[in-house]
Amino acid sequence: MTLLSKRVVGGKEALPKEFPFVVNVQNAKGQRSLQCVGTILHNQVIVVPAFCVVHPDTHSPVDRQDLVVGYGSEIRSQQKHARVVKIAANHDFVRKEMANDIALLQVEPLDLGRSGAQRIPIYTGSIHAGQELQVMGWGSDKVSGGEWSEALKYTNVILSNSTQCHKSRNYNGIEGRVLCTENRLNLGHDVCDGEFGAALVVKVNGHYQLLGMFSYHIDTSDEGYSQCAKDTSLAFYTHIYSYMGFIAATTQLPVDEFIAHIDKPANYVKYQSKYIVIFIIAVVAVWAMVKLLFKCWARYGRLDEPAYELAVHSAGPDALSDAEFVHRPHVEIMDITS
Repeated sequence: MTLLSKRVVGGKEALPKEFPFVVNVQNAKGQRSLQCVGTILHNQVIVVPAFCVVHPDTHSPVDRQDLVVGYGSEIRSQQKHARVVKIAANHDFVRKEMANDIALLQVEPLDLGRSGAQRIPIYTGSIHAGQELQVMGWGSDKVSGGEWSEALKYTNVILSNSTQCHKSRNYNGIEGRVLCTENRLNLGHDVCDGEFGAALVVKVNGHYQLLGMFSYHIDTSDEGYSQCAKDTSLAFYTHIYSYMGFIAATTQLPVDEFIAHIDKPANYVKYQSKYIVIFIIAVVAVWAMVKLLFKCWARYGRLDEPAYELAVHSAGPDALSDAEFVHRPHVEIMDITS
């Protein structure tokens, strides 16, 4: 397996803000010089391959300070940089077999929206062989060699469930933990080994959802892991939804934070609910004030009870305070025990 080759073969340059959920992750220290792709799941959570953040010798996460996370633009030189706070790799990751190739980065809070970046929800729907998907990264479009692309590129790939996919020991069917695409189904369109983590996305009602992230290749004409962009090559992707337990347990956030509201940022429902409740309380308060002012006018100035008291009572003793809606602690990414 040529681990440091770098290319998106047959790719087109992405339009501005076409894939705002994709980030560039680089580890430029020492012999671990490597570029990977990450995907924003939450304003503090980025999913990446474990391969990119686990040291091959110590099998422990690399130093978080060695990672550079670029986001907010499809042009690498125009990206903002986010500081990595913690790294949590799946404890069942096996480098030799590229099994359970998933990790999470906790980053300092990203300014989603204004920064040009957005989260992407995880796809929970059905999938089928022959389904056309898109995958993207910052690789060269050359089959061999070439420099990193300055612009984000994407290409189309076809989901497969053929017997060829079972050449990988990790593959156990189209709904399993690993997804498979066959290059022969769409010749000349592929990602390569340098684009670890390239997001595999599906479009639902005009909005993208995250299905998988690129992990490795197998060339069916040879034994073992080999080259991409050949009519005999297979690409394998970590199936993100299969790891929802890992994601939820690691972040200590509810599953709905990662799968709901296709076109809304994480926490949208929480903030929307806050404003709905505030609006209801305001309406009740205004109604109470009008009612009491009318009574005051009718009685020439007598006011039996303060308006603010009635408004509070109308809201009910179980009404949530504004602080309860707004407050949520920062994501605390923790190691997952088997």
